[in-house]
Order: sequence, then C-alpha cells, then structure tokens
Amino acid sequence: MKKTEKICYMLAGVCLILGALMLTVYTAVRFTGFLFCCAAAALMVFALLTRWKERHRWALWARRMLLALLAAGFAFFAVLEVRVISWARTDTETPVTAVIVLGAGVNGTVPSLSLQVRLEAALAYVQDKPDIPIIVSGSRGQGEDISEARCMADWLIGRGIEPERIWLEEQADNTQENIGYSLAMLAERGMDPAAAIAVVTSDYHLCRASMYMTGNMVPVAAALPVRYLPLTANYYIREAFGVAEAIVFR
Repeated sequence: MKKTEKICYMLAGVCLILGALMLTVYTAVRFTGFLFCCAAAALMVFALLTRWKERHRWALWARRMLLALLAAGFAFFAVLEVRVISWARTDTETPVTAVIVLGAGVNGTVPSLSLQVRLEAALAYVQDKPDIPIIVSGSRGQGEDISEARCMADWLIGRGIEPERIWLEEQADNTQENIGYSLAMLAERGMDPAAAIAVVTSDYHLCRASMYMTGNMVPVAAALPVRYLPLTANYYIREAFGVAEAIVFR
C-alpha cells in the first residue's frame, strides 16, 4: 500500500469516527457529522482510485475528475460562506420603519435557545425606537403549544414592549414565507414594504433572509453565546448549503 493510500485511509477513519460521534452522541451538530461521513467516503474512493490508476486508465481519469469536483465544491462553498459571514452583523445606524423578527422553535410555550437569542437581540434593538411596529413571524409547528409569533409576542410584552406595537404573523412555515407574509402585512396596513426594514434573526441566517427581501433590509444579528461555538460553527456550515438551495429553487 502506497503512502498516499495510507494517509487517505487514516483520514477517512478519523472522519468516520467524528461523523459517527456527531450523528449519534452530539446530535446538535449532526449536519457537520453527515459531512464528515461524506468526506470519509470521498477519501476511501480516492484511495481506491490511487491504487487502480496504474493498472486502469479510467481510474486515473476518475481520480482527476474527483479532485476537480472536490475543488469546485470547496470553491463554491467558500464563496457562499463568505456571503453568509458578510451578512452576520447588526446595522444600528440606518433608520427603519418597522422591525421583523423571524421565528424559531418553541418548546411548548417557551422559546428555544435560537428563538431566545433572537428575542434578546430584538429587545435590545428596539429600546431606542419606541414608535416603530414589530412584526413577529412564525406559525405553530410540531411540538409547539402556541405559534412562534405568539410566543415571541408574549416574551416581548413581558419585558415591557407595548402590546399595540406588536403585530402577529402566524402563517409562515419557512424563511421565504416569514419575509413574504410580513411584507404583505406592512403593505396591508399602509406602510411601504420597500422601505428600510430591520430583520432580526440568527447571525448565520441573515444572508438567506436577505434573498427574499424586496426592499432595503437592515440586518440585526442574534448570536449564540461563545460557549455554543461548536453549534454556531455547525449552523454556519449548514447555512451555506441552505443559501445554495435558495439560489437554485427560490
């Protein structure tokens, strides 16, 4: 066995172990675990093609093709990841006419970790903006006793936000609907949906949200605490694939 093959098999073994652990033990990062398993498979295929390339001409070309595909895939991923990261910020300078808070999971009637940090970011953002409406967007999903919008409204009201400022959008099941239904609500109430509107969501999610805005989106990033860094990394990696899906299918 050649040195290249040994290195590939060793790396494949490491990737497979890490992937299995993430898929079965630390399931919060299971998407990254799935990618590690894919990497293990690619490394094993590359090792086999390396062994066969001296005996079979097709194996040499297949090896080159695999390398080309992997290089193109990494380059495309890097471009998308840069785009995701570039949106992960909060603009506190641009005046806005409304705020849209995108929903996330609800545990019964209690905000999930992701929704909690979005609400905290929204609360901090609107403290010095007492006159603008706040749209909370999200339907009721599986395992949720109330809609995400209702959960967010209750949380904000409980922390001093006037109920009349909060508009509930309880139909949206995904990011595209969050944005679309919220903009439609603004238009129905006589506001310009193309004006500068703040969107509050997870930092990694702002890029995808921007793809569905028809006007000027002002980003408000909600970041997980530093102790959740592995989870944050998993979300950023996964989001690049979400953006790619949105580009192809939106």
